[in-house]
Amino acid sequence: MYVRISGRAVINAHSTNAEGAVGAYIGLSKMPIVRRTAKGYEISEEPVISGNMLKHWHAVMTTDLLLSKGSSDICDLCKQHIMFRSPHNYQNEFEYIDKCAIEDLHGFLDPRSNIRRESLVKFSFMIPIEELMSATAAITHNRVVLTPEGKIPTREEARKLWGAEEAAAMMLFKREHASGVYGFTCSMDLAYVGKSIYDPTKQIDINRRKNRAKAAILGLINIISGQVGAAQSRALPAIKTTELISLVSRSPVPNVTHGFYSDYIENSAEVVRAWFSVHHSNAKHTMVIATEGRPLNVLKEKGVSKELVLGVRSAEEALIKVTELVDEWLS
Repeated sequence: MYVRISGRAVINAHSTNAEGAVGAYIGLSKMPIVRRTAKGYEISEEPVISGNMLKHWHAVMTTDLLLSKGSSDICDLCKQHIMFRSPHNYQNEFEYIDKCAIEDLHGFLDPRSNIRRESLVKFSFMIPIEELMSATAAITHNRVVLTPEGKIPTREEARKLWGAEEAAAMMLFKREHASGVYGFTCSMDLAYVGKSIYDPTKQIDINRRKNRAKAAILGLINIISGQVGAAQSRALPAIKTTELISLVSRSPVPNVTHGFYSDYIENSAEVVRAWFSVHHSNAKHTMVIATEGRPLNVLKEKGVSKELVLGVRSAEEALIKVTELVDEWLS
């Protein structure tokens, strides 16, 4: 089962991806973005949310979903949301994926043995859309130094406690936040969940495979609802996912176009039509799920076969529909 997802989300007042600090100023991660305009191509630097950030939080959400269902398919480190290069020293790829759903879904590399697994879950950067640049502003925050009794110290107390009267003052710092409409895309090769890529004859129990696949898809709901990124305790992203399309098939399918592009739905429709013209025999095991409004309307206008398209009211409902296909299509 192969899942390709693209869409757009309005995100206000987020500080999701910071890039270290210069003094007391914390800046957002920025990348040069190329846009098509009436005058040709233009390039600007704008705040982005990295694929690495999305991937990390998706792994966290998938872990929590599996644990909430009583699954024992998570290693001790992933249970603690420590998602780094695997410290385990198993003998082959299958041992890793058998022991831990996150190393199964998100891949790993053991530098000691050079055993590796390609990630089944892939994210692009979330990028401000082609038609609208994002806006950034720095907000001033402060931290107050307290005495052991929980009081703001006087200058004399600060000098005694820390040897500097400056410690009595508020510690001011600035942190950048951004607002914009962001495009995103995600790819999941769930046909290989719980299955060795190097030796597909080795696979875990089908029910464990389905549970992992469903958790991976449902984890995206948490991501598009704003459970992602840094500074969530004081800058939980004010996010609303407005558009989503998902191409799902039992057979390998191409990626749909990134939501950054103004014509991403039109391009994705052409991708689906071109693929289906060659693989029309797979119609019973292929579906395009799209939110009502522009995504669904454009797919219909572009002539994507009605038997392939399913319209839904929200991005969350679209992802629920994808999970419902797991039981039938994952084998």
